[in-house]
Parts: sequence; C-alpha cells; structure tokens
Amino acid sequence: MSAMFFLLLIFCNVEVFHAGKDEVIHWTIGNINVHSYYMTTDHLEDQDKQYSGRTSLFVNEISKGNASLLIRGLQKSDENAYKCYVGTKSESTEQIIALQVIGALLGEQNRDIILPCSFKPGKEEVIHWTIGSNIHVHSYYKGKDHLEGQDEAYTGRTSLFVNEISKGNASLLIRKLNKTDENTYKCYVGTQTESTEHDIYLQVIDLQQTMDYTFDDNGMHLTCSVNASSSQGITIKWYQNGQEVYKSQSTESSYIVKNDSLEYSCTIYHASLQSIWTGTWRMKEPIMKDDNVTCNFCDDPVYARWDLIKQGTNKMTIALRSKSLTTINTDYENRINTHETCNLSLAQLGESDIGSYICLIQTEQKMDIEKTFVNITVEKATHRNRLMLLIILLDVLFICGILCSTWKSKKESQPISTMELQSLRQTTSTTEPAESSQTISAPRDYVAASVENF
Repeated sequence: MSAMFFLLLIFCNVEVFHAGKDEVIHWTIGNINVHSYYMTTDHLEDQDKQYSGRTSLFVNEISKGNASLLIRGLQKSDENAYKCYVGTKSESTEQIIALQVIGALLGEQNRDIILPCSFKPGKEEVIHWTIGSNIHVHSYYKGKDHLEGQDEAYTGRTSLFVNEISKGNASLLIRKLNKTDENTYKCYVGTQTESTEHDIYLQVIDLQQTMDYTFDDNGMHLTCSVNASSSQGITIKWYQNGQEVYKSQSTESSYIVKNDSLEYSCTIYHASLQSIWTGTWRMKEPIMKDDNVTCNFCDDPVYARWDLIKQGTNKMTIALRSKSLTTINTDYENRINTHETCNLSLAQLGESDIGSYICLIQTEQKMDIEKTFVNITVEKATHRNRLMLLIILLDVLFICGILCSTWKSKKESQPISTMELQSLRQTTSTTEPAESSQTISAPRDYVAASVENF
C-alpha cells in the first residue's frame, strides 16, 4: 500500500518589518487571490475556492520578516507563478516564485508499491519508466516488455498492468521496496497521436513495527511501537480476546497484561500508507510432563527469538534468527532438535527446564508471540521413580514364585530308588504289630513317609 502526499512551503523572505507598522501580505496568481493578511489577521473573504482551507502563514514570524505561505494537499493544478507582496507604511516589496509540482509517493520498505501514470489511450503505445537520463527502470513497446537495458537493481521486480495499457494505464508496480529505490521517477508515454510525461518522487521509509514484552513488579507489559518521526496519522489499538480495550495516537503504546491466559493483540494503522500491522500474544497449553516444547521458525520470519524466563524476570535467549541465520545458545545446542532446519524442539524436559518459554516470530505483516509454561516438579519425578521400583519388585517376586513352584513340582515327581524302598519297608515292619496281616504298598509307604518328612 502507498499514498500520495503533498505539502509545500513557498518561501517569501523580506526585510524585517518595523514593529507596529501594519504589515499587509498578499499572495496572488495574476488576479487570483490565494491568501491575504492585514490588520494583524487573515482575510480570506476573496480567496479562490481552490485554496480554501489549504493555506496559512506563520503569524508569529511575520514581525521577523517571514511572509512564507504553506499550501497543504498540493495538486498538479497548483503549479503556477506565485506573487508575494508585502507592504508596510514605510515600504513595500514583491517576489515572484515559480512553483513546479512533482507528485510524491510514500512507500514502506520491503513492501510493494504502484507508481501511478495515466494517459489518453491511443495506438502503438510506447512506455518508458526512467530515473534521470540514463537509468532504465522498465520499457514497453510493440506490444510487449523490453527489459534488455533495464538497470540490474530492478531485475525481476517491476511490471506493468498490460491488460490496462489500452485503457490509458501505464502505472508501474515495484516489488519489495528498499531504501535505494528512493528517487524521482519519470513516466513517458507516447502514442501515434500524442505523448505525455509525469514525474513522481518516491520516498521509502522503514517503519520497523514491532511488539515486545517486559516484566516488572506490576506484571507483564506488552509494547507495540513504530519507527516514525511523527505520530501524525498513526493509531495504535489494543484488543483483548478480540474486543477493543484501548487506543492512542502515538508511535508507541503499552498495555499491562493482568491475565496472560487471554489473547492480546495490537494494531498499528498508518493513515498515509493505508496499512495495518498486527501483533498478537497468546498462551499455549502448559506442559506438565516429560514432553517437548517447540518454537516454529518456518514462516520465513525477518526476525525470531525463543526466550526462557525463570524465577519471575530472569530471561535467557535459547535461539535467535536474524537475516536467515539461526543461532542457538551453546547451553542448549546439544538438546535442541531441528526439524526442516527451522522448527526447533527441546526434549528431555526436567526440573532445570521449569519456566516460561516465549516464542516470538516477526514477519513483514505481523508478529506472533506464544508463551508455553513448563512445570515438571521433583515430586512428580520421585513418584514416578517409586512406581517403577514397585513394579520391578513385584516382577521379581512373581518370577521367584514361579521358580520355587517349578522346583517343588520336580522334586515331588522324582522316583524312589530300590535301596530307599527296602529301608522304608524295614522301618515299617519293626513298628507294626506282628499279628497284623495288612500289607502296605510301596506308593502308600512313600506317600506316608513323604508327608511325615514334610
């Protein structure tokens, strides 16, 4: 996005007036009254309607000899020869100032911009965009682009709206503006019947819009800011869960976060650029077990940072990405896994990793900040260890029981030798009465002996 801006100061400096001598100032174009001042006040009753509400003098400077005229919202039709007349009771003077109006365009660094150029439609259009007399930006003729002589600084970055040329549109699109693009561009268009030229001055600014956070005794502060010399036309708005809660006309604004489980965002609106930049803060689900915490650098950020905050406000940067280069803190480089060279993952979380992990990702259009709280306590780890030991002990007891049972079964099923059987019978015959005719079989004797021995 871009916007034309016009603001001109026409200087008219004369000798210092004698105090209290009734200065009279008239700015005119031929018979057209542009601005008049006398009897210590402006008199705009006869002012031409074209200048209504657009002109002013520096009243406090008149006594110092300054009769300069400020014209706002300058237009091509304002281009003319202006006469500045200043008179007092003792003297008078006149100056003629020729005004040439050049369109001025404001563009933002790293953004695209359209340089406007229109003409009366005709056949066999020839279009040349140039800087100065020898720098070729873009050329079109014989129904197609001709970029053989294009300056290499614009290679692959310019294009016309080809389907609109027959309708009188010769506007030029420049992609990814940089500071070196700032210059005065000339648009030349020729057809079989006529030709025309337009000059446009392009100013490129680097706004460096950003969102960041700080901590103090009152809690966390979110700050949105823009690198601009003036707050004119800049509006910063704050939202909580999508509802607007605060706004200011400034280049920097802060908001105190009272509940960081909510989502907070700020927008920076530029009236002159008609652009909106957004910063967002959100809380992710906390991690309460041995898991991974991640920060995704894969969205082609212009800047990214992964911070760990311990014990309230003690902040340490784990990883940093700037100008496509990722740097990892040496204390973590052995523990961070990199997926697709950009998605960072910290594994094997333990007690020393307790804290808030804040992943800050900035692109050209926005900034996202995500907070993940990790809380893995010693008690949880000890309980887990005890549980594992109990499981292992039960497994050992179970295995011992099986082994004992197997050994016992093998012993009970082992056959009795002939000598053991004879010994058992002798023992039985000496203990039994002589008159008894009962016969005891070997298996029975064995069972009885086994029971007694057991």
